[in-house]
Amino acid sequence: MAVPSTLSDAYGALLTTTLRAVEPMLRDNITRSNKILGWLDSKGRMRSQDGGERVRVPLMYALNNTADVYSGYGLLDTTPQDGITSAFYTWSQISGSITISRLEERQNSGKAQALNLLQAKTTQTMNSVKQLLNNCIVAGRITSGASGAAGQFDARVGRMDSGAKAVLPLSALIDATPSRSRTDIGNINPNTYSFWQNQATNLSTVTTYAGYKFNLTHLYNNCSRGVMGPPDLLVGSQVAWEQYWGALNVNERYYLTDKTTVDILGGSSALAFRDAAFIWDEVCPDPGTNGEINDAIGLSAGDIQKDTVYFLNSECMEWVYDAETNFITTPMVRPENQDARTGQILWMGVIGVNNRRKLGVGYNIQHTPFTS
Repeated sequence: MAVPSTLSDAYGALLTTTLRAVEPMLRDNITRSNKILGWLDSKGRMRSQDGGERVRVPLMYALNNTADVYSGYGLLDTTPQDGITSAFYTWSQISGSITISRLEERQNSGKAQALNLLQAKTTQTMNSVKQLLNNCIVAGRITSGASGAAGQFDARVGRMDSGAKAVLPLSALIDATPSRSRTDIGNINPNTYSFWQNQATNLSTVTTYAGYKFNLTHLYNNCSRGVMGPPDLLVGSQVAWEQYWGALNVNERYYLTDKTTVDILGGSSALAFRDAAFIWDEVCPDPGTNGEINDAIGLSAGDIQKDTVYFLNSECMEWVYDAETNFITTPMVRPENQDARTGQILWMGVIGVNNRRKLGVGYNIQHTPFTS
């Protein structure tokens, strides 16, 4: 077996050291480039967990009934209370590989050339991870040939390993059929426990801008009931956002002014809706007619047939990542069967929710502009 040259060893060490040095930039760039993750981060809704079989998210499903009014020597209610439990989420993992062949090493043998090559390869992989992450968070996956309306959306699966599942998408966490029997969301079945059902409104009969604004407002208010506040982010399909834009009055305030929010959500692309920001995403699915863009399922002329808006509440959602696998990089190593060096960007975590009643979805919005 040929012994690797000292120059080759130094080259590999340079790549590994440099890749490690850019980890913070990678982590920040990937996280903040995703508007939903940037929003959760700005709300303090990201946390680490040091391993464990699953991720535990505490939740409250009922109030404490001992809260009462009393006077002087009046008796105080000390009845033991239930109403607190936990949702459990299974870890998801994402990776992207950075590979440099020996030919590329030799063609870029100087230090400056090596670093430029690594930067280009890293940027390419980082952008691919960004796109995959957004597809996992927003779009999810629906089974090809799903029958009927409002079919079940699930987590995306691995291309190399179809048994590997990504984080649960908005289309699953906020189901167009709230009482659907499923246990993948926190290991709690909403068909059995009504407190674990999100809000949902079928907007198929809405044909005017006024009707659209009314129904969005009504759904917003439904999600605002009780403690933990109202929704603070709306994520819709492109046409759903454009319909709202068309519904705005000339003298109505619709631009966001908070600098942090503007920076995270993309300036004028984020409109104000009550106390929330309204953004759109190109892969937002169509749960009403089982449309999903990434896999070209249920589309018409390459586009979804109906449109959707998801109502999110940062108090009820969190991004949990493994303390030692938060977009880390691995050493650049040479496999036995390939004349190249490969390193990975790795992430492990979940999106968890603690109160689905505070989340909502408006679906079956008409895909053509309202006439009035």
